[in-house]
Order: sequence, then C-alpha cells, then structure tokens
Amino acid sequence: MNNDRKAVIECNHVSKTFSSLAGDHLVVNDLDFKVYEKEFVVLFGPGQCGKTTVLNLIAGLELPTEGEIIVAGEKVVGPSPKRGMVYQTTNLFMWYNVQQNVEFGPNVRGVKKQERRKKAQHYIDLVGLTGFEKHFPVKLSGGMQQRVGIARAYCNEPEIICMDEPFGHLDAQTRYLMEEEVERISAQEKRTVVFVTNNAEEAIYLADRIILMHNLPTSVHKEYVVDIPRPRNYVSPEFLALREQLTQDMDPTL
Repeated sequence: MNNDRKAVIECNHVSKTFSSLAGDHLVVNDLDFKVYEKEFVVLFGPGQCGKTTVLNLIAGLELPTEGEIIVAGEKVVGPSPKRGMVYQTTNLFMWYNVQQNVEFGPNVRGVKKQERRKKAQHYIDLVGLTGFEKHFPVKLSGGMQQRVGIARAYCNEPEIICMDEPFGHLDAQTRYLMEEEVERISAQEKRTVVFVTNNAEEAIYLADRIILMHNLPTSVHKEYVVDIPRPRNYVSPEFLALREQLTQDMDPTL
C-alpha cells in the first residue's frame, strides 16, 4: 500500500532503557516501523505499555539507547519545531489568552505580528473557538482547552504532529466530540500525525493505520490498515469486527 509514498518517520531498531537506583528498566525493545507522509497513525496498546515513551522518542524529548529515529531525512537528536506536541494535559500558558497561546510558536520564531495573528486566527477558527480569542484558559472547559492545544500545535506548522492521549481526561461525550473534531481538522489540514491511545474505538475512528504495541518492553505486535470509509460509524459491522480483532490481539494489561 505504501510503496509509492514517502516515509517521513523511520524508527530503526530503537530501544530505550531507563536507569535508576533500582537498576535498568527496558521500556522499548527493538522497535521498527515507518510512518508515511500525511498518514494518521495510531499507536495502540495496553495502558503503561510504553506508547508515550515511543512518542517522546519521535518528538526528541527522549533519545534512544540503541537504534535511531529519522524524521524528514534527519536523525532525531532533540526537540524541534518540526515536530509539534499535543499532550493529555493541555500545558497551556495560563497567563496567556487563547490568541497568545495559539500564536506562541510563530512569536518565538520571530514571525511578524500581523502575519502570526492572521495565522493564529485561521487555526482558532478551524478548531471552533471563534469569539474566544481573548479568553484565558481558566475560563474554558477541558474540551475547549484541548482545542487551543491542537490549534497551537498546528499554528507552528510542524511537519509532524504528535498527540499523546489528548482526550484521555475528558468525559465520554466530550471525547467523542473531540474525536470528530480531530477527524475534521485532519481532513482540512492534512499533516502527518502520530496519535497515542489505549482506547480501541478512538484508534479505529481516527486512524489510517493502527500499530498495535506489545506490553513492556514494547515493540510492534501487529499493524492494521483501516480502510473503513469516513466518516466512520462506531456500530458498523466493519468497525465492530476490527474492534473485536484489536481486543483479541492486544496483550493483557500487566
């Protein structure tokens, strides 16, 4: 399927060991996979299996103990504005309003005020926060705060967007709404996205491809191309069949 597409992320035999007073702890073991241009890939697996560590390695927040990660032809040696992050906790600047949060990246890069304001407004509109530009995060709901985080990541125009269980702390209704929003935004602003979740429905709803991870130490267990037409129906026979397959194939939680 992907032979004619450009690989923008290559994880080549990546391992990660954390050291502590209690000894060495192998979290990622000989991880090997690729992500292709403008593909929405979901890293799926049991809770605490090492998915976030893999995402942090791709983002450059952690470095491999062995192997290497190549993003857009360059070896990852640290964080880069080319790789945007959306976290489970929004990590917004509480002393900045919505507009200031969204335009933070371009501001740091020295983009002129008029240009960055225009860019920020585009992404504020895109995530459905028109009219909330001057609101501070404390005045926003959890779902709205996460929209700001998504707009901020897109506004910096990274080549890769990494999302680490961004809806894990939201109530079920808001979570479904945000999944629909991410699908809509992804369709309009096509980027390469790596999304972490331990929720099978979320993985199937969003992904072009799902990479099922083993439990600790994590590695690739199986991959699934999700060829269910969009927008996807959570109770369609194809959706439910893939959900059952994922559940059966997933390692038991430790």
